[in-house]
Amino acid sequence: MEQSQFTSPFWHYYIVIIVVCSILWVSYLLWSQNVVKHKKDEDVKTTGHSWDGIEEYNNPLPRWWFYMFWMTIAFAIGYLVLYPGLGDFKGIGFNGKPWTSHNQYEAEMEKGNADFHQNYGKFATMSVEEVAKDPNAMAVGANLFGIYCIQCHGSDAQGAKGFPNLTDKDWLWGGTPEKIKETITDGRVAVMAPWGVALGGEERVKDVANYVMSLSKMQHNEERAARGQEIFKANCVVCHGDKGQGNMATAPNLTDNIWLWGGTEKAIIETITGGRHGQMPAWKGFLTDDKIHLLTAYVWGKSHPDYKGYPQDTKDYVGGIPTAEEPKKAAEPAASAPVVAVSAPAVAASEPTPVVAASEVQAAPAADKAEVRVENGVVKFYFAVGKSAIAANAEKATEEVVKAAKAGKKLVISGFTDSTGNAVANEKLSKNRAQAVQAYLIKQGVKKDSMVLRKPESSIGAKGNNAEGRRVEVKIQD
Repeated sequence: MEQSQFTSPFWHYYIVIIVVCSILWVSYLLWSQNVVKHKKDEDVKTTGHSWDGIEEYNNPLPRWWFYMFWMTIAFAIGYLVLYPGLGDFKGIGFNGKPWTSHNQYEAEMEKGNADFHQNYGKFATMSVEEVAKDPNAMAVGANLFGIYCIQCHGSDAQGAKGFPNLTDKDWLWGGTPEKIKETITDGRVAVMAPWGVALGGEERVKDVANYVMSLSKMQHNEERAARGQEIFKANCVVCHGDKGQGNMATAPNLTDNIWLWGGTEKAIIETITGGRHGQMPAWKGFLTDDKIHLLTAYVWGKSHPDYKGYPQDTKDYVGGIPTAEEPKKAAEPAASAPVVAVSAPAVAASEPTPVVAASEVQAAPAADKAEVRVENGVVKFYFAVGKSAIAANAEKATEEVVKAAKAGKKLVISGFTDSTGNAVANEKLSKNRAQAVQAYLIKQGVKKDSMVLRKPESSIGAKGNNAEGRRVEVKIQD
């Protein structure tokens, strides 16, 4: 009994005896019921049984019924010869190979993969970038994503708590086609160790959490953040870097306001205290190379709508600005890139931009550049295409509104976008820009409850001038 599923050979013979004897007994019983026969027009005798005057005739089985029973017995014998059913006997199977559900699955998958390769194998000879531009290939990729990936990453690929968003520019393991394919093929394991005890308890963890919140310009407790900075430097910079910019393939960026496990104070405290463990399964061996290539192109295309690589695919960034070892110009995407949703309100810019007052030159704002203007008492923050980064020296332009807010006045903040790109993405972008301005003003000392984020009737401003449309207005409420 090689590889017997039973603990003792007794049970094998026990089942064989029961099955064989059952078939023999049913065959005998059927044959024994065929002895009663009568001629045509002959009176049928009764069995002698009577119930309330109803007698039981001694009729033989109908011929069709009799032969059907013999067919079922023959089918059972044939089945037990071909398939497993007699204890550990595996059956003779087909083509000299015993049948198993696993073998049948493998055969069907092999045929399915062969058909898939015949229909879509041509895409495997193309680069990921070329495949991402092909509508037919992306449709196939979307179907594959719907079968294998939406359970974790969602039908829109925007993830959920504990499962990363695949449509933004935030990549822990790299966002190049090669790195994405590597992630899908071999899987990833990410572990954040629990630091609650090591940092010295609840209060010190809360201090670090507030410092981490300050890195991404969120509202936080300044005193706690100051204490937390020292604790962070002593314990966290090895993985997250001295500026919280993270280390690709090691630890996430803490300055971009993208939070896999939640960015509230409570969620950050939970992460620091208890740690986190995430795993992306390896799909090698389960998916063919053809399917992995198409999935790679689909994911890359979802996160690179202009079909160009981003510096963030390979570099660490601090608040949207490249780290010191990379030229700052790399932070600026191509001016022709379509508007996409921005997930982090970064308060920075790639180069200083002058503040222009209403009394000065009233030319149109720069085509693709962040700047700030004051016109008739309204502060206008202009943004580059698809960005929410604020001009570096906006402090001068906001002096009056900051002063008014500190004096008890309310500030009304409204965000706009240009008229190009996807309407849903534009609406989200206008909100992100307004939140970025709000975060900037909080940094200037304005209390959050002194500001109102008000959605305009139309977030698309100045349809005839896209540069003018990409703005946020800050007004002092009358």
